[in-house]
Amino acid sequence: MFMLLQVGSRVTDVVSLKDNGQLDFTDPAAVMQLTKTLLMQDFGLKVELPEDRLCPPIPNRHNYILWLKDLLDTTSYEAPGRKLHGVDIGTGASCIYPLLGVVQRQWCFVATDIDSKSLEYAKRNVQINGLEDRITVMPRKKTDPLIPLEGLGTQQLDFVMMNPPFYSSEDEMLSSAKDKAAPPSSVCTGAPVEMVCDGGEVAYVGRMVQESLQLRDQVQWYTAMLGKATSLEVLVEQLRQNNIDNFAVTEFIQGNKTRRWALAWSFRPMRPAESVARGIKASHWRKLLPVPSTIGLFTSQSETIAGQLVKTIVDTVGSLELMSWNWEMDMSRGTGRASGNVWSRAWRRKRLREAKEHGAMEATSAQGAEHCQFGFLISIENQTTHERLSTHTVGLVALSDFRKKRAQVLEQQEREAREAASATRTNVSTPDRALTATPGNGSDTSEAERQKKKRKRTKPLVSFHGDLEDDEEETGPVRLKAAKTKKASRAQETDGGGSENNTGEEGKTVEKKKIVNPSVAFVPKFRTPKTIQREEAEKEALRKEFLELQKTVKATEIAIPFVFYDGTNIPGGTVRVKKGDHIWLFLDKSRKVGAELGVGSDRSATARRDWARVSVDDLMLVRGTIIIPHHCEIYYFIINKTVGPDGKPLFAYSAEATAKDTASGGGAAAPVDALSKGGPDISTLEGASDDPAFTKVVDRRWYQRNKHIFPASMWQEFDPDKDYRKEVPRDPNGNIFFMTK
Repeated sequence: MFMLLQVGSRVTDVVSLKDNGQLDFTDPAAVMQLTKTLLMQDFGLKVELPEDRLCPPIPNRHNYILWLKDLLDTTSYEAPGRKLHGVDIGTGASCIYPLLGVVQRQWCFVATDIDSKSLEYAKRNVQINGLEDRITVMPRKKTDPLIPLEGLGTQQLDFVMMNPPFYSSEDEMLSSAKDKAAPPSSVCTGAPVEMVCDGGEVAYVGRMVQESLQLRDQVQWYTAMLGKATSLEVLVEQLRQNNIDNFAVTEFIQGNKTRRWALAWSFRPMRPAESVARGIKASHWRKLLPVPSTIGLFTSQSETIAGQLVKTIVDTVGSLELMSWNWEMDMSRGTGRASGNVWSRAWRRKRLREAKEHGAMEATSAQGAEHCQFGFLISIENQTTHERLSTHTVGLVALSDFRKKRAQVLEQQEREAREAASATRTNVSTPDRALTATPGNGSDTSEAERQKKKRKRTKPLVSFHGDLEDDEEETGPVRLKAAKTKKASRAQETDGGGSENNTGEEGKTVEKKKIVNPSVAFVPKFRTPKTIQREEAEKEALRKEFLELQKTVKATEIAIPFVFYDGTNIPGGTVRVKKGDHIWLFLDKSRKVGAELGVGSDRSATARRDWARVSVDDLMLVRGTIIIPHHCEIYYFIINKTVGPDGKPLFAYSAEATAKDTASGGGAAAPVDALSKGGPDISTLEGASDDPAFTKVVDRRWYQRNKHIFPASMWQEFDPDKDYRKEVPRDPNGNIFFMTK
């Protein structure tokens, strides 16, 4: 409810609450307002929804998009985030799937529908968000093919998605709601054109299965989200009857009430990750799962097994007769291509016969002419910290014990990673003898050389026993074994066995100097429980100290001078905010400044009323050429020293607490009104002397109308994963700007 009040200006006029203060999901207006709020708050999207069409719940729709991203990422050799093209069949009035897809990835959509009203609202929602260049709304007829390849001007698509109508008739739709044991927890505003089709979702998706048999690999993945588990069972059987064995199934569970299922299939050879393709956990639905594409060989809790396993894998697989084999040391995984079952005994015998009959050269050339029949990936997957904690932690434990166990798990993971890296480096430095002309360890030449070197090293050396541990210039260990053997033999030849002094002297053990192994990257020290406890206490103290410092910095007040921008810079003033405030709070205070100053009209009274009615959602903050999202904290840009395209920090404020702030104890100060004179003089705050033109407060509606005109055409939404320092200024058509600094 707080989020609704924060984003919507007059939510209480359209949202009804229950007696316990919770949102009433049986009220269509409340559900619609919640959908709009979630889209704006989490994705920066604005939508218009008709009252007589389906209002889509966001969580399961977003789950579908996330699953589709994993499906495409795990079936491509290219890096995630590449530009893809897809079709959304039956997009609806909200156009929800294309909107969610394009704001998260570099995707382009063709959204189709047969309902004229849904098409009208879908086009409007695309235009409101300025996504006409990435989403195309296409009207279709009932008799048209579901996948409109003939009208797209292309013969290849990356994916097709649909959320088909659940019911086969209106009577089934009405009876489904009546047959439920409990009343529905949320209202459904869907029209029959969206909820009903001949044959229901089984017939609708089955129609796409038949089209896919004609198009085959022209589309990489055909996907659909289903509302009934029984429909999934029927459709999986259809795929198997048509010999489609590359498919994926999963389930979307949101809370304890809503459950949906998803099905995808492909005619291409690359299989998705097992976590994507076999996403149903219930045992009675295991018959619907595809054949596993990953085989776990073994699981070990040993800390030293990782390095040995890396060496064994590289030695074993590297000796096979493969078309290609590449081991990635940093990722502990390898990819290979084979022309057949090259690890079987029958294959080795066959190759041996070919080599004897036709010669080694002909056999080698024949291998190069063969095609890849099998591609494989071998990876060493270490358990995550969460998985290890789940294994070793049972029941309720104290917070201190949990943190101690977590620290031990993290240290164990670090040790295993170091051992694996050390073993990999050692193996890479010594090529496999199966691939080189170097004699093996068991050859006569290698053994003779080792014996010769051993005889040379056994020459007795003269040294002082007291200096053995401190002698850093020694080139080898001191050999006293021969002298001890002779002395022992003389003692055995005597009848009396010698005196007690001689026996004691002979019984002494002379320690050899320790030989340092240069291949060991790091030798950990022995850590006692007290040492671990002391380190944990130090870590906890440092953590608390950092959190206290962070709290103090976030409570520090700063000044942000700004201008109102509508094609020209209109002086706005200076706003007092804290480093821990969100961007929307700054915009709200700037809105009040605009109302106080009467910006935008000769009649200050009219301008004051206009600014008082403006919602924060209709305002944008532009720092330089970067549009800062409403939900971001100012502290995020300060602590990360985020730099814009021009090399200038987006928020050039100090990330350290000043002496004045530290002396005040870092406590949260009382709320100060945006226009009040309370607190320190705003001209003395950090940032008061900054250039106001760097910070622009822009009406979003003006931006939508003029974003194709310079300088608004240069503005771009902030992307935390993007390095703006390496960016080259370009216009919307991709042409490079030639600009002087």
